[in-house]
Amino acid sequence: MACLTRKFSLSWVQLGLVLCFIYCAIGVPQLDLPPIPSTSQSGYGLSSTPSSLNSPGNQFDRNYQFSTARPSPTSAPGVYQVSSTPFNGISPDISNNGYPNVDYNSRNPSSTLRPYDESNGDDRIDINSDPNFRRNDPNFVRNDPNYVGTNPYDFNRGGDVNSIDDRYRQVNLQQVRDFLAQADDQASKECTNNVAAQWNFETNVNDETQHAALDAQQRYTLFQRGLWEAAQQIPRGAIRDFATFRQLRLLSIIGPAALPPDQLDRYNRIINDMLAVYNTAEVCAYNEPFKCGLHLQPELQYIMSHSRDWDELQHIWTEWRRNTGRRVRDLYEQLVDLTNQAARLNNFTDASAYWMFPYETSNMRQEVDDVWQQIKPLYDQLHAYVRRRLREAYGPERISRSAPLPAHILGDMWGQSWSGIVPFTLPYPGKNLLDVSQEMAKQGFTPLTMFQLAEEYFVSMNMSAMPPDFWALSVLDQPPDRHIHCQPSAWDFCNKHDYRIKMCTHVDMKDLVTAHHEMAHIEYFLAYRNQPKVFRDGANPGFHEAIGETIALSVGSPRHLQTLGLVQRSVDDTAHNTNFLFTQAMDKLAFLPFALVMDRWRWDVFTGDVRKEQYNCHWWRLREQYQGVKPPVLRSELDFDPGSKYHIPANIPYIRYFVSTVLQFQIFRALCERTGQFIPGDPTRPLHKCDIYRNPEAGRILNRLMERGSSAPWTHILQEAIGESRLNGEAMRDYFRPLEDWLSSENLRTGEFLGWSYDGDYCKFSIETAGLQVYGGFYNAAQRHYDVTTFIALFVTSALMTIAFRYR
Repeated sequence: MACLTRKFSLSWVQLGLVLCFIYCAIGVPQLDLPPIPSTSQSGYGLSSTPSSLNSPGNQFDRNYQFSTARPSPTSAPGVYQVSSTPFNGISPDISNNGYPNVDYNSRNPSSTLRPYDESNGDDRIDINSDPNFRRNDPNFVRNDPNYVGTNPYDFNRGGDVNSIDDRYRQVNLQQVRDFLAQADDQASKECTNNVAAQWNFETNVNDETQHAALDAQQRYTLFQRGLWEAAQQIPRGAIRDFATFRQLRLLSIIGPAALPPDQLDRYNRIINDMLAVYNTAEVCAYNEPFKCGLHLQPELQYIMSHSRDWDELQHIWTEWRRNTGRRVRDLYEQLVDLTNQAARLNNFTDASAYWMFPYETSNMRQEVDDVWQQIKPLYDQLHAYVRRRLREAYGPERISRSAPLPAHILGDMWGQSWSGIVPFTLPYPGKNLLDVSQEMAKQGFTPLTMFQLAEEYFVSMNMSAMPPDFWALSVLDQPPDRHIHCQPSAWDFCNKHDYRIKMCTHVDMKDLVTAHHEMAHIEYFLAYRNQPKVFRDGANPGFHEAIGETIALSVGSPRHLQTLGLVQRSVDDTAHNTNFLFTQAMDKLAFLPFALVMDRWRWDVFTGDVRKEQYNCHWWRLREQYQGVKPPVLRSELDFDPGSKYHIPANIPYIRYFVSTVLQFQIFRALCERTGQFIPGDPTRPLHKCDIYRNPEAGRILNRLMERGSSAPWTHILQEAIGESRLNGEAMRDYFRPLEDWLSSENLRTGEFLGWSYDGDYCKFSIETAGLQVYGGFYNAAQRHYDVTTFIALFVTSALMTIAFRYR
């Protein structure tokens, strides 16, 4: 009997040990990560020449969101079938049309391959040829058969016209001007050929047009490389003419392509591998471990914006970061080193200085912080009100009166826009939001009439009508006979007469505003078309988008919609106006601190102020400091939550979105003041009701802002046009003044705490406690979620232990 008892006891000990082992294994399942696949292949991958800020095929994303791309088994090696284009970030515009190539591989406001793209969300992999430039080979340009006729401006190898006297390093100004004129002419032709190939692909997606587009991009990349090498030979210090000096300076920055070939290839492969992880990430459904394969677009984003289940949102939020950021952390550490090396080869101290250079501001970091401090009182009011409504929805045990907001319940995967939670946080729930879609359909609107209406809007301000090629060659509706990439985009074909829009237009209010926004980009193209190509771009990386959104503020206003006969004046009351401004604020205002954190974090990383052992905790320190949000579960340095946002692995600067958001309100306020439609302090003429339609003075100011392109610092251009030379957050406060007054009164009535207080650990260096959802003594008993393998292992182990116990 004693023997039997001893055996029985040993069995329970063994069982306890095994169950303990299982618990430990599944407690931190994230530690066992699959290897990161390399997607780069010879001849494909990212461009070995970086993307620039400003090029003919530029793209912008008004909503700053993107969709995912996933590899297709039918693709050629290294080529990913993408939701919109493989050329989203391959902008090797070494001339960068006014600014250095800070968008190394990106969706940028300046891709030579891409139009100004108003995609509602499109995270895509960057694909193009990677020729591994032999920059130290003296015979490269002359002997490469792909480079025929692309570098007639080679100072270093001689030439009858453009030679330099190396003994005295003197430059004949006329020689340099001749060089720039020839380069401008050739660059325009090369650009036209390249953009045409990209247009053919985007409006007729098939293997043939894709390969033609890749070939065209490679040729244009080679041309840009040759132009850069030529410009490098000219000693700019001897040039006193401002325009000539500025063109040469902008032509003489090449970005990561300054890296030695092996390092450049490594740089491109790292980004490609990180984007492969990001774009192929999948998550299993909440409480359905066998239903996996959920992707960011459309499934996960839909859940984040529509679900009100705390645990489901927490599951999706956590799993997305486990399957993206965690898996690229080591690669990102390598990318930081290479990005800094490239910056130093371009004569910058580090990549943060390189990324801030396009703004030509002595202290960009301090300037954006100062602007945020101007806007923060308004944000604090919105934050406090939203926290109360979320507390009412989820309970005070989960959301206290003074804590930061849990990041997973804000209606978006990253908490960058709070539009997803507008339906249950509206100040006046009984009042419908402003939407004229049904009235448009009732009145017989078509895609063509929507763009004709947009043209009439600009012509009414004495601005340009669309050229004949626009109406003949644009694609304004989904063709029935072929597949196209549908995200709205505006295209400049670099020849001063061919400008187009591509858009699968729906007859609704959203696309009505987008049509005007897209045409604003065309107006910008037309305004600076007579500038040298290097100057044909926005005055800074956020300027183009700011102009488009300025027009959107006017077109989407209640007054303009009333003028069009789409809205009855009966909706113009306090409740409707408050709801309208609240909806705007949940998108534009809520976004600002997120945009600031995105690059504040990277600036600190690039300068070395934050070591790699502090990456994730510093991210959450900034998110709490600026945005007042916290993670739903305790994070550690095993995690890499910045890497769950596309722009981090893609290495795309983000501060331009902060700049464009602030700038649009400055420009809009100036236009409305000059036209007498906004008077500060006059409640009968609030800024949000301003409509610049049919006002030639507004058109004159806009043309003055746009016609100089990037031929001068943006501060000078802004000063000449509207009398301001710096970013100013007060204009945004003026626009939202009625909402701020309402929020202040409402928060005072309910006794809300303004701001937020740190309420516990959000991130720890050690992984020992990772996974515990503890904040200031509060334990969130959210259900654990296990993957299929874990469930199978648990079942098999339990069965084996039962059998072993019965037959001992």
